[in-house]
Amino acid sequence: MQTTPAPFPSVGDNARWLASAQIAKTVIQLAGLSVLSRLLSPADFGVMAIATVVGNFAGLLRDMGTGAALVRTREMSAALANAVFWINTGVGVSIALTIIVFSAPLARLFDSVSLRPVLCGVALTFPVMSFGAVHQALLERRSQFRTVARTDVVSYASGMCAAIVAARLGCGVASLVIQALVHSTVSSAQYFLASAWRPSLGWDGREARSILAFSSHLTLSNVVMYLNRNADSMIVGKMLGALALGPYSLAFKIMLYPLQSIAQVASKALYPVLSTCQSDLDRQRTAYLQSVSFVALITAPLMGGLVALREPFVMFALGGKWLGVASLLLWLAPVGFVQSLLSATPAVFMAKGRTDRLLLLNCAGATVHVVAWLAGARFGVQGIAAGYLLATLLSAPVYLGATARLLEMPLSRLLSALRWQVLLGGGVYIVAMVVNRTVAPFGWPGAVRLLVAGALGTAYGLWHVSRFSPEQMGALRRALRLA
Repeated sequence: MQTTPAPFPSVGDNARWLASAQIAKTVIQLAGLSVLSRLLSPADFGVMAIATVVGNFAGLLRDMGTGAALVRTREMSAALANAVFWINTGVGVSIALTIIVFSAPLARLFDSVSLRPVLCGVALTFPVMSFGAVHQALLERRSQFRTVARTDVVSYASGMCAAIVAARLGCGVASLVIQALVHSTVSSAQYFLASAWRPSLGWDGREARSILAFSSHLTLSNVVMYLNRNADSMIVGKMLGALALGPYSLAFKIMLYPLQSIAQVASKALYPVLSTCQSDLDRQRTAYLQSVSFVALITAPLMGGLVALREPFVMFALGGKWLGVASLLLWLAPVGFVQSLLSATPAVFMAKGRTDRLLLLNCAGATVHVVAWLAGARFGVQGIAAGYLLATLLSAPVYLGATARLLEMPLSRLLSALRWQVLLGGGVYIVAMVVNRTVAPFGWPGAVRLLVAGALGTAYGLWHVSRFSPEQMGALRRALRLA
């Protein structure tokens, strides 16, 4: 096994493959939800949303922070990879058994009989995903993002197709469980086959202890962020019921999934670059600013346009029974934009080896969010969404300031890099809203209004970028392989 990391390409080279995969996954997500929303009831989505809060631990705990440690480690042996593999496998099996044991109490807690079998099915994804975690980390360490991108798309499409087939056969909420199982199985199998490394029965405790401090702080930090990102669903499900959670979870998926997914691509592409230039602070600052500004270039107009066209979009994509989702998007869209800017923060702290500081920062942010959600729950699901926005606006300056200090640059330099993107999002919102309201009296179908207003909003966005930030337009063209 190679003992030092292979040279990494630029953030843009890494992101190109990951972005292509994420765009494909977003299209699959929206198309699949459009079909499933007509085959399943809001209660089905609500039950699965509660189970997903638990199931999200599969992606969180499958490698206990060891995957990021493998990417960052300068000298790595086969013994270290082997030790990490068996740690991950043991943790995955243990978590699956724990969920199965507590599935009945959790079902009683949420007063949902169907929740128990759903939890048992989701639990099986834990050991499956843990099995391929080391192989994925080794591929990313060698910058084989083309393989990673292909694996993501194939496994995601397989899961969605399986869910649609199962839903058409009348499986109900079980079709969403089948989606999770197929996705995790296909993903781990592909990673295993793509990586040349194979585990053995050996164990070296010294190798595992060498990354213990980094991985333990990162794991605890991820646990806190998991609670922060899912406590709102738990509060809605417990205090307002599964029927209210269905529209809320769909609003979250429609708006925040594409925005956060774009940001996650940039963060995932940024981390190996930051890790390879740990002693070059100028290069780290440049890579971080380029990543954050490019994320804002994409998410700002996307947020602005979808907020302006939220009602025709929901009518077209989901149908009239989900119209309540549109009002939630008004609050959640800005949340998605701001959080997309914060997504690069963990990469900086990990590359600097300061996962202990990241843990403290996430604890403070989670406290603010939970308090805001509990207060907002008094006003229903709209109050939860409004509380989400308020907490995000309060905590964002703290995250950005801490990241700027770690990179030894003034916060004003970061804010300056984002000014045109914020104006871009506001401009796209105004153009799309005005066009939508102008053509509304003509009685055009919602799909036509969506197409016309969206096209003009996009045209304005492209003009804005080329006029005020030509270097960003060049980056966008390179990302789309147009230059």
